Amino acid sequence: MRDDRLQVNMGGLIFPNPVGLGAGFDKDCDMANSLEHFGFGYIVAGSVMCDPRPGNPRPRMVRDPQRGALYSCMGLPSMGLDYAVACLKRPRHRKSPLIINFNGEGLDDYLKCIDVLQPLGDALEIVLFCPNRPQDAGDFLSPQVADKLLVEIAKRKKKPVFIKIPGYRSEEERRKRLALVDHILKYPVDGITITPESLVDEDRLSIGRGTITGKPTFQQMLNVVRDIRRLAGDKCLIKASGGIFSPEDAFEAIAAGTSTVEIVTGFMYEGWNMARNINRGLINLLNKNNIENVQSLCGTKA
Repeated sequence: MRDDRLQVNMGGLIFPNPVGLGAGFDKDCDMANSLEHFGFGYIVAGSVMCDPRPGNPRPRMVRDPQRGALYSCMGLPSMGLDYAVACLKRPRHRKSPLIINFNGEGLDDYLKCIDVLQPLGDALEIVLFCPNRPQDAGDFLSPQVADKLLVEIAKRKKKPVFIKIPGYRSEEERRKRLALVDHILKYPVDGITITPESLVDEDRLSIGRGTITGKPTFQQMLNVVRDIRRLAGDKCLIKASGGIFSPEDAFEAIAAGTSTVEIVTGFMYEGWNMARNINRGLINLLNKNNIENVQSLCGTKA
């Protein structure tokens, strides 16, 4: 949807509206051309991995329609970097920015993905941790370990970079995550992408546990957005996902301090018109509350 009141400037990227398609829907970057036609302000493709990998065994996704939730333990299945590159090199008529999301087994993987993928998208999104990958011990959530990656990002950065981190549910996790964000702010990073910390036991999944996404994560997402907004102020922009299903959800999240909201689970439940419906509703809510535009709304209730 095109309306100047919805426009967002993030790291020099102009998003026509603040509703993005989050990572995980187009894991191998082979649907970006089609997904541009559904009203999103931007598309996040990936998560790309260097080497092909099957992910966790099936079943690895369970729906919970009554709660508007989804349980998953995908474990980063990927066709690999070469496949993603071939897809990203296809001709496309860009209606909105493309952000390429990727993860790595170690520092070398991250650096290879930065070098190879940076020319192919409008921005990069670097994932520091995947809760559904048992072999991921969360080393890069430590400021000391992340520092090695951040130093290399600063050397290689030619386009906007977003760092994706999980949220938290305990005070100890909160303290550690905010310390990480504070450390990230020392580097030329354009924004933080947050998702709720939502690892739960679920017997119907092949590995007996997974992440819960959708409506049950909304309040936790708001809490994390407010915490990071208060810490970072205007020094770092926020992209956030977690339980966005309606214009009211998006309005509340932006007021809490995120510049944009990302949907995946809601898109799977609500269908192709979801982004357009949220954007139309946002315009109505801006008018109702006498707010000039979404950038004026951002952080008003942090």
